[in-house]
Amino acid sequence: MTPVDARRAPVTVRTEGAAVVLELSANLDATVGRALVDAATAAVATAPERLDIDLRKLRSWTPDGAAALVRCREICSDLADGLHYRTGRGPGREALLAAYS
Repeated sequence: MTPVDARRAPVTVRTEGAAVVLELSANLDATVGRALVDAATAAVATAPERLDIDLRKLRSWTPDGAAALVRCREICSDLADGLHYRTGRGPGREALLAAYS
């Protein structure tokens, strides 16, 4: 872990227009998965049009962590534009595919 990773929160929350973006960094395990679900729940309470989960900086994941991605989809079911995932190749994509397999 680099010094920057040690200071970074497991889930970073920001607003981009009508969307709330939850960005994950480093690992998606059971603990970070719970933090992600909590952040998604809090974000939905503010009634954004959509929620994006950014997985592009993810470096590793566990099955328990990936399961949180499905839970977030359930949490976002009433949003006007729903839930979107931002991913490329690598661990973020692998976690998303595992979550929905």
